[in-house]
Parts: sequence; structure tokens; C-alpha cells
Amino acid sequence: MWPTLASLYQRMAAKRMFSRWSHDYEQEVAENAYSAADEVARAAIPHLAASRMSNPLIADIGIGTGLLAQQIFDSMPCRIAGLDFSEDMMASCAGRGITELLIKCDVGTAPWPLEKNAYDMAVSAGLCEYLTPPMLRHFLNESHKVLKKGGAMIFTYLPLKQGDKAIKLWRGHSGTYLVCAVDPADMEDFLKVSGFSLLEHSAPFKGCVFHDGSSYDYRLIKALKN
Repeated sequence: MWPTLASLYQRMAAKRMFSRWSHDYEQEVAENAYSAADEVARAAIPHLAASRMSNPLIADIGIGTGLLAQQIFDSMPCRIAGLDFSEDMMASCAGRGITELLIKCDVGTAPWPLEKNAYDMAVSAGLCEYLTPPMLRHFLNESHKVLKKGGAMIFTYLPLKQGDKAIKLWRGHSGTYLVCAVDPADMEDFLKVSGFSLLEHSAPFKGCVFHDGSSYDYRLIKALKN
């Protein structure tokens, strides 16, 4: 029952938060040295270049205002489809003119309205910390569904630290929501069960550094669809 209630709460809380946050989002992530989008781009762009794919089709899951998608779009000819559930964030992304599809979707609970077995890569930056365990498994299963065989999935997540809680209530100026961390070994198990082969599991790196000096860590996953 708890995971179901947690997922329901998170859907409502995150929607409120991103609606409030959308106008200041890019300014604040710049001020706080937010790194998720940059790190995913650094992993994704060389992989796409090495594959020598012509005009690859990429799904950006939780595209937000398009910070990650913009970096990939600027690096090479490609087609980008974005999914997000915040209309306010998507409006900012639409203004960039970089997506051929931009669809409202609750990516942690709803089926993704994307063609199956069609995408060369799926990317996601700074999303998984908002996904409860059932939502994370849905995210991985849907990623597997839309990717071509051998397609790459690259994303960040919050690693669970020893002695810490997997799900914590966070109260911030943009709203109150749940922060979800994942044990790194569990994450690798989730990938295997979802039909992925792990290529890279990065060491922890700083996700943000706030004005008071506090920070949190991310880890990056790069995996291929079996």
C-alpha cells in the first residue's frame, strides 16, 4: 500500500512543484551548478558520434525546459521527442524549436505515447529522484519498449547512502515532495530485469552545490537494450 500511496502523492506534489518552479528553473540550476543535464550530454554525444548513425531518433524523458536536449541537438543532426508532465516546463522547451514531438505524459505511471522499438537512444537527467520504486521500474520498462535493440539508455539517479532512507520528504521553496534514492546494486538488478546490459555505472559526482555549501550526489547509468 505504501508504494502506491507514495506514487500518488508524488505525482500531485511534483506537478505543483514544477508549475511553480518553471519560470525560475534555468536561473536556479545555473546558480546551483546543476550537473545532471551536462553529464548525460557528455555521455550521450560521444556514443552517438561513435555509432555514426544518420539523424538518430532520441527520446528525452522528463525533458523539462530542454537543457539536455539542446546540447544534443546542437552537437549533430538528430530528431528529438520529449515527454514531460509539466505544461509550464514544456512551454519553455517548445520555445527552443528543437523537438519534432513534445508530448505531455506522466512518465512514471502512464504508457509512453512513442513508437515501439523505434528510438536509437533514450536520455533522462534529474528525473529518477522523483520516481518511487514502482515508478522507476515503469520508467525502465517503457524505455526498453521504445528503444531499438542495442539502443542506449543514459540517465542519472540519486544513489542511496548507507544508513539513509530510500524515500524522504523534502520541503523546499518550490514545494514539498518526495526524494527517492536507489541502492546502486538494486539499480543494476532493475536494469537486468528490465532487459538492459550495463555499459557504465559512474562514480558519484556532485549534482548541485547550493549557496550554503551543501550538496548532493548523482550517479550516471549507461546501458544497452538487449
